[in-house]
Amino acid sequence: MKTALFRIVLIQSFLCPVINAKGQQFLWEVRSDMPEGRWGASTFVIGNIAYVVGGRIGSSDRTEMWAYDLGSDSWTTLAPIPVGRRLAAAFAVNGKGYVSCGLTGVGTRLNDLWEYDPISDTWSSRAEFPGEARYGTYHFALNGLGYVGAGNMGTSNGPFLADAFKYDPLSDTWSTATALPDAARHGTASFTLNGEAYVFGGKEANLAFSPDLWRYNATSESWTLLAPFSGMPRSSPLAFVYNSDAVIGCGRNDNTNFFDVWLYDPPTNQWSTVPTYPGESSLAGTSFSISGRAFGGLGWLLSDNTSKEDLWELVKPSKTGIDDRISMVHSVRVFPSPTPRHTPVLFSSDSNDRVDVLVHDMKGVLVASFNFLHSHTFEAGDLASGSYTIRWNTAGQIGQQSLMVLSD
Repeated sequence: MKTALFRIVLIQSFLCPVINAKGQQFLWEVRSDMPEGRWGASTFVIGNIAYVVGGRIGSSDRTEMWAYDLGSDSWTTLAPIPVGRRLAAAFAVNGKGYVSCGLTGVGTRLNDLWEYDPISDTWSSRAEFPGEARYGTYHFALNGLGYVGAGNMGTSNGPFLADAFKYDPLSDTWSTATALPDAARHGTASFTLNGEAYVFGGKEANLAFSPDLWRYNATSESWTLLAPFSGMPRSSPLAFVYNSDAVIGCGRNDNTNFFDVWLYDPPTNQWSTVPTYPGESSLAGTSFSISGRAFGGLGWLLSDNTSKEDLWELVKPSKTGIDDRISMVHSVRVFPSPTPRHTPVLFSSDSNDRVDVLVHDMKGVLVASFNFLHSHTFEAGDLASGSYTIRWNTAGQIGQQSLMVLSD
């Protein structure tokens, strides 16, 4: 439950927003609670849906999966993962979700891999993770492959791991990947932005908390060390993408919960502050981005050992007071998503104005453009399989969402 204290913090963020180095103003807006709080859940995004899997409530590792719908700001329960877990790896590739590794019970580490099909709402067992069973990894998807690295194979003090592996869902096989060129660690945060992956922080083998931010390029299979985090080093933070920037905050350092939040600007390689997270914890919580919009919540409060259920969105109002984030008003609908190739995609609008549409691939290349009144059928067979960004403008209202095109 969101207490009065946190609601007061939210109101203050409206009245006194923090201005960062880019001259932007941010605030947090409350979204629908997950029906049951938890920490250590795993998250992947397909289309406009974020899937939150497992996690821990009290002394129980959960199997439930909840789906957060961006359009309706609501949660729906779906097929549970067959083996409950916390602090697992998760990623989405080609319209399917994957969950591997994790911790269950009192110290049982896992190395299984499960694939989720959102169309049939079913889980299937896939090739086991080839490394040591572990939890607290970094994990992401790039160029049709899933990556899992580092993590913890022991107690809270290790031993920690420094290796990395990549998974090809087309062949259902794992192979070694170029590992983060630094100390073994666990409790990192990871995300993808502009076709590259980023890994932040965590607890290192010497038990120190790291301020490092690394960027991974899958084409060159190389890592680049970026400007160190400007806040206190930490593990298990929230991390997500807000439009073209990265946001990292909350987490822990030993027995301290953090609530500060920082924005990283890739072109300038600089950090700046955004308003303090107004929720109840978000340590080992869930964070995700959908079409450039950023969400964080759930998590664990150390002081009373409780799991939280609140969810918040980071937004940026313009100087005119009009919210210039992607509109919550969905006057344009795109269905279905994900969609198999050679299946028509229906665009529809409840507006009487013309709708101008741009379709970009994940590298930002414009691959299609058209306009319509009321409805339009777009042939997905003209696109290669993968994720695309749909942007539209109708009577000055700007909208955006993702379209996942599945392979034949």
